[in-house]
Amino acid sequence: MSYYLWIAAIGTGLVGAAWLLLSGRRQHEEQRTRLQVNRELYEQRQQEIANEQADGLLTDNAARQALVDLDRRFVSENSELEQVQDIQVGRSIWYPAALVLILSVTLYALFGGWQQQQQADQALEALPELGRKVLSDAAAQTTPEELQTFALGLRQKLAVAPDDPVAWLVYGRVMTAMQQTEEAINAYEKSYQLNPDRAATLLNYAQLLLQTGDDQYLGRAARLLARLLEQDPTNTEGLSLLGFVAFQQQDWAEAASAWRLLARQLPADSEQAQAVQQAIADAEQRQAAATLELSVTVTIAEELREQIPESATIFVYVRDPNGPPMPAAVVRQPLEQWPVQVTLSDANAMLPDIRLSTLNQWQVMARISSDEQIDSQPGDLNATAVLIEAQPGQAVELVIDQVVPVAAESN
Repeated sequence: MSYYLWIAAIGTGLVGAAWLLLSGRRQHEEQRTRLQVNRELYEQRQQEIANEQADGLLTDNAARQALVDLDRRFVSENSELEQVQDIQVGRSIWYPAALVLILSVTLYALFGGWQQQQQADQALEALPELGRKVLSDAAAQTTPEELQTFALGLRQKLAVAPDDPVAWLVYGRVMTAMQQTEEAINAYEKSYQLNPDRAATLLNYAQLLLQTGDDQYLGRAARLLARLLEQDPTNTEGLSLLGFVAFQQQDWAEAASAWRLLARQLPADSEQAQAVQQAIADAEQRQAAATLELSVTVTIAEELREQIPESATIFVYVRDPNGPPMPAAVVRQPLEQWPVQVTLSDANAMLPDIRLSTLNQWQVMARISSDEQIDSQPGDLNATAVLIEAQPGQAVELVIDQVVPVAAESN
């Protein structure tokens, strides 16, 4: 069909060019004829003025004035003829140009749209054969062109049958393979809305959401996997992904639980089972670290009670004795009564990569501040630091027994 489209386009161009050529020549001839007539009239009138002067009908001054008037009229009439001709030539150019444009748009609308529809029809016709290839073990040999044709055929099918959840599921898989993530998500969502209990949709949809790496999709993926496991509690892929989602959400207990269920479904000596056991151990270790707590009781020396500033703030914190001064955990609260008792854990970390669970030793400290700043200032009251091993069940007592002198530098 493209051959005939080219023939039509070339024919239209030739017609337009011929029109321009003929119209231009005709206008040129008309202009030449009118100017020639005007010149002949001009020369005739000149001769008449000369004859009248010779016969004594016009004086010399009158004859000169008549010639001047004749020249002016001749120039003015020629100028008007040229302006009229320019307008006519412009019109003669725009008419065929507009015709060529209209014909081109019409040809594209007719033949271009027809060609696209022909491609869509061919894709729909090839859909069953391509489907067997794309969805079989030979999918690895599918070319990008075949995938595009298959996707086009699916779109034609869905335009006719938009309530087919399987077609939307397959279309989501194709869009995933073509790295069209947004289109794939929309397709899986439509398949899910039409049939929320289809295991393949739940699993594929959750996999895609996790592949995006976007934390906003974690909750959605978790709900899809939970629905899948309600129907099939032994689904290995579902258990694996659910553990991954929980791990990403730092729900170590849920991750370990999901992976333990997965391990029961796998041969004990398989590589996958070994990898799952390592993942379980990692989650359990992180769970133990997350529950790691330190109990701290703070008192004050009697001689320093009167030096406690009004509206005082107390900081109880832990640092790495061999690391940066940034606290691994800190509790800040108004000083209201004695003794002060606090519990420190990873929940009190200031930075995600510096936590109690990441240290081998804890340097436990306390400070009473008058300006609500943890940095040491003159007049602040400090406790003597206590160094202990980082392990569960630790409890420490601190005594505020030092005054930061005026000349002291901030720690």
